[in-house]
Amino acid sequence: MQCPYCKEDIHDEAITCKHCGSNLVHTLQPQPGMQRSSDFGTALTTVFNLWKNNLSDLIVVSLVFLLVCWIPVVNIGFIAGYTRTLGKVVRGQGRASVGDIFGAWDCFLNLFLYLALYLIAAVILHFVPVVGTLASMALGFLALPGILAIIDRNLGFFEACRWGIESIQADFLNWFLVYLVGNVVMMAGFMALVICSVLSVPFAQLLFIQQYERVKRS
Repeated sequence: MQCPYCKEDIHDEAITCKHCGSNLVHTLQPQPGMQRSSDFGTALTTVFNLWKNNLSDLIVVSLVFLLVCWIPVVNIGFIAGYTRTLGKVVRGQGRASVGDIFGAWDCFLNLFLYLALYLIAAVILHFVPVVGTLASMALGFLALPGILAIIDRNLGFFEACRWGIESIQADFLNWFLVYLVGNVVMMAGFMALVICSVLSVPFAQLLFIQQYERVKRS
């Protein structure tokens, strides 16, 4: 059979995947009444193993991405390409490649519209006294699944918004934990030393994509 996380071939009786280290007991044999919050622990372990096993590729790809992601407007295409190449790693479809960063222009317009409206709303919310910052953070949380869906499937704005809200409603706790931990990891990487971001950014992005893929399959 195949591992449901990394898609590599494993023995039918395997308890953990020998390739990505994922715990397969709860994944393949879910128990009645099991809390979905346990999915986050499994996802975190899976992502850590994917990150560790692909670290050299991820460092190179992330370094190039961080060098070009500051270019206005066209960086939206680079964000899509970076996300897609890490998506290949999560799905077990190949290694992360620098060339992928520059080849995801098919979703540019939909992603541009989505991110532009999100940024406008976030800026407006920052001027709201007391609750503005928290509201802006909540908006980022709500926007994340839609961003991933546009990059993966080139959804339109309204379709991405609808899918994102529905996916959060279906699995709120895991989305919240992924968003929280992913952003903390990224901020820690930037605050510790900018160069550490080539380690923290891919880890956080792998975590986001892993959650997206899990919800998309459910």
